[in-house]
Amino acid sequence: MNTLPTSSISIRPATPQDTEAIWEIFRAVIATGDAFVFDPNMPREEALAWWFAPQNQVYVAEHDGRIAGSYIIKPNQPALGAHIANAAYMVTPAARGLGIGKLMGEHSLAEAH
Repeated sequence: MNTLPTSSISIRPATPQDTEAIWEIFRAVIATGDAFVFDPNMPREEALAWWFAPQNQVYVAEHDGRIAGSYIIKPNQPALGAHIANAAYMVTPAARGLGIGKLMGEHSLAEAH
């Protein structure tokens, strides 16, 4: 694995301006049909509605000024199960193997705490 120094990657909450980059990552990740249960032909609006659902906190990972990954964190279950977090992570194919997913995972653990 060819990891990057953590100082070259920043993780922040997603903004509305990140929507197109997140969609491009989402589309590339589900295209193969082997990483998530989503239909590879899922429409943009449906995908973004799922990723940006009201219960989700959405983050992006930036590398070299570009969004290279995104993750969501949300309650695993409603009501009494809401104290347990669930997350989903996506990294653009061009940035795989750089350690971005690992950093997002570590970030999400801190956020979930």
